[in-house]
Amino acid sequence: MVLTFRYKSVNRPDGTNVKTPSIPVMLRGRESVDVVAMLDSGADISVIPLSIAKIIGLDMNSPRIPAFGVGGKIETVDSKVNITIEKGHERYCFDMPVKIVLEEYDLPILLGRVGFFDQFIISFNQREEKIILKKVRSQVF
Repeated sequence: MVLTFRYKSVNRPDGTNVKTPSIPVMLRGRESVDVVAMLDSGADISVIPLSIAKIIGLDMNSPRIPAFGVGGKIETVDSKVNITIEKGHERYCFDMPVKIVLEEYDLPILLGRVGFFDQFIISFNQREEKIILKKVRSQVF
């Protein structure tokens, strides 16, 4: 019931390499793709670059909405994606809302609080460079 992942090495555009709290996931629309996505506790919602949205065939017919972040204002559309996270015998699959960035930016897939963080109890162990995900069970009334 607990998934543990080690931080992943990522090459930055300036040529430096940094370890980030990123995990392997499968994203599914009409097609699917295995990618590495970074957990971002500062992101309200998950973000997917246009190139990935096109590859998996996400619906991009929603109205254009400006989104704001560290990099400033960008144009996005709201959509949803099916995400699968698995390791060993554990496997979790669910739909989550995403913002698709409509401009060609070299940005990672970001997993945000709404739709992802609320599915798990998440621990970041910076010293050991590990992420621990414990699935939150739905309450039945």
